[in-house]
Amino acid sequence: MSVLTDLRYALRLWRRYPTLLVVAGLSLGLGVGATTTIYGVVSKLAHYDLGFKDVDRLVILSSTDPAHGITEQPPTWEVVEALLQSGRSFEAFGLAQMGGAPVTLAGTETTSRVFQMPVDGSALSIVGVAPLLGRTYRPEDFHDLIKQKEARPIVIAYDTWQRRLGGANDVIGSSFHVDGEPRTVIGVMPRGFKLVPWEDDIAFWAANDLSRIPQARWMTAIGRLKPGVSPAAAEAEAAQVTRQVLEARGEKAGSAGARVVPIHKAFFGQPEDVLTFLLGAVSFVLLIACANVANLLLGAGAVRQRELALRAATGAGRGRLIRQLLTENLLLSLAGCAFGVVLAFWGTRLFALIVPTGFPELLRDIPVDGRVLGFAVLVSVGSSLVFGLVPALRASRIDLVEVLKEGGRGGSGVRRRGRSALLVAEVGLSMVLLVGAGLMIRAFLHEQRGLPGFDTRNLLSADILLGGTRYFDKTPADMNEVTPQVEAFYDRVLERVRAIPGVEKAGIASRLPFEVWTHPFEIVGRPAPEPGKEPHADLNEVDAQLLPTLGVKLLRGRMIEERDVASSPWVAMVNKTFADRHFPGADPIGHAIRVTIGPGGDKWSVREPQPREIVGVVADVAYPSFFRETPAAVYVPFRQHVFQYGREDEWIHTRKSLVVRTSVDPMSVVHAIEGAVREVDRDQTAHDFMTVDQRVASSPSVTNSRFFASIFTTFGSLAILLAMVGVYGVMSWVVSQRTGEFGIRMALGARAGDVVKMLLAQSLRPILLGLALGAIGGYGLSRGLNAMFWQMTSADPLVFGGISTLMLAAALMAAWVPVHRVTRIDPQEALRYE
Repeated sequence: MSVLTDLRYALRLWRRYPTLLVVAGLSLGLGVGATTTIYGVVSKLAHYDLGFKDVDRLVILSSTDPAHGITEQPPTWEVVEALLQSGRSFEAFGLAQMGGAPVTLAGTETTSRVFQMPVDGSALSIVGVAPLLGRTYRPEDFHDLIKQKEARPIVIAYDTWQRRLGGANDVIGSSFHVDGEPRTVIGVMPRGFKLVPWEDDIAFWAANDLSRIPQARWMTAIGRLKPGVSPAAAEAEAAQVTRQVLEARGEKAGSAGARVVPIHKAFFGQPEDVLTFLLGAVSFVLLIACANVANLLLGAGAVRQRELALRAATGAGRGRLIRQLLTENLLLSLAGCAFGVVLAFWGTRLFALIVPTGFPELLRDIPVDGRVLGFAVLVSVGSSLVFGLVPALRASRIDLVEVLKEGGRGGSGVRRRGRSALLVAEVGLSMVLLVGAGLMIRAFLHEQRGLPGFDTRNLLSADILLGGTRYFDKTPADMNEVTPQVEAFYDRVLERVRAIPGVEKAGIASRLPFEVWTHPFEIVGRPAPEPGKEPHADLNEVDAQLLPTLGVKLLRGRMIEERDVASSPWVAMVNKTFADRHFPGADPIGHAIRVTIGPGGDKWSVREPQPREIVGVVADVAYPSFFRETPAAVYVPFRQHVFQYGREDEWIHTRKSLVVRTSVDPMSVVHAIEGAVREVDRDQTAHDFMTVDQRVASSPSVTNSRFFASIFTTFGSLAILLAMVGVYGVMSWVVSQRTGEFGIRMALGARAGDVVKMLLAQSLRPILLGLALGAIGGYGLSRGLNAMFWQMTSADPLVFGGISTLMLAAALMAAWVPVHRVTRIDPQEALRYE
């Protein structure tokens, strides 16, 4: 019955102090809502159901070699095969390329660019998900190969079946063209199936016979452990087998080893770390809210001293009073929790709206489920009880004589110091979040304004990736051999595009210049660098009109010209950073470099057959801020190239960004460009048409900075709002508790303005201390952001100065509102009341 009595008393108290309920409930609700929103995202990743059979036995196997700086890379097929043949830890393996490979799909309603996922014959079966229709791969599927190792049959995704093939019942056995090659459908995977949870747009899975390239390491190995085998035991065995394979091949094992990680951790470990960092940041909002509630409860306890003294005088013990106060806190926390859950429902939807386009779909549907609701209740009740305990203990510590003598209006120095300490914490925590928001906004503005460093007006871009044996084929050694048809295709496309009305200039490049793909090189005439220590530069194949179309300025020498063909001396242009870094104080014109296509140091890297003379130096373009330094860049003529490439390095030649500068609306020529490509080859397509401004705005660097700027700005806005409420509450309490003192001061001749100045000066102490501590915390946060996301200035004076000024102005404005009430005090009324 006593509990019900406490509840009824708490409800009556709310009617007496509705402002306490509203302000404390809203403060706690804002903190709980923000924290619960981010926890919902973390929880979604931590408990994401991959849909695989016995998922706790699935692991990702990687090779390591610390002595060569390799912490994680895919194992070779021969290591995987040796583990299956002689090992005792693994039941089976399946291999898959973690990212999709773009291909051209024809023979459906339209020719379009889609993504396939290369796998081996076991990747789809090892996860234990049965196809919806047909079957997955069998050994006999490799009897008919494309490009030396890829099976002709394919297994398609549910969305491909429905959207591109109309959901036809007779889809099994049907065929369409992929990169100009006919492919036969043997299976359809269930709706929503993803071999890799981050890949949302996989159209089909194409199997490869990796036994034909046993030393290749371009697919991730998914292993199924035998029952009872731990990842640690499997890792030890895999490391031993890896060394044995290398020694059997005649190589030194050295520090070679292996790493075995549970599949869920391998997929979600890094994203969880980033989101957990955000959860830690948003918890500052909750701490500020709790400090607000604690301040309000301290104030309420001071006001209720007479009431509590009378209850103590009539027989209520201190434990009884503490239980009553904690019951009130519990009800208050539940009210804040209800408001916080409502905010969390809105917050998860807002999160889905601001998630960058390239992020996976699983982050766009964040449910507020039982786990998230439980977290909200736990945080609300726990924080309210913890932060309400000290006010309850202080309020229940009653000296009856003193309280009755003072009339319940006094406030002890200890209580005032406690409220000031909470105010310092609120201001400091708010300052930390606002510094984070300021740094993120600065980073976003830098990205958006800085990129790409050349004139983007009326500039259209599109991607073309040639596929099929007409343009390149596999050699028995798994090298990619390109054909002269690539140059012929792009020459004919450019001829047609430049003839389109409204097109002023058009050119092609392997990528837009601010998108980087580095390769090693050596400078002819200088000592050869040690293996593995070669300098690297961004290598970009371009035609003669590409740089003039972009408007990249020539600093000295000449541009690439139409006369730079395969039979003429090979040439290159470099950017200013290349010249300054590798020819400091000297002119690079006339010197020669020799480029290696590929990472260098392995059998799939290709050294160009002849050096290239540097004939020109152009200005740098702007690069995304996640590059620690501006990359050195080399531009080479697209007609001067090798014909064999390793792995997917042929993309430097077969894949091109088409860049068109127009005198009309750039998007108005899209249809004509698509027609020009179809005229040259109906099995190829240009895709991803965007203005260069749109491409920059959608680039990962810009979208990531926009996303985190939005997140931290939201956190910071909530923090400064709560801090203002806290300052207002403290100063309101000070004014109400010291009304008699102010009446005496003014009766003795003090002016109201002098009292206001005194109070504002007193409020400055905790505010300034909070700003100082917040600046230190903000510097620490900036270092964390710098390490986790991208290169930023760790101590940006503009951000720290601006945020400090904003925080100080907001705090003083919040303090001035209650302090200004002093000017309305009537000294006679104050003294009579006292």
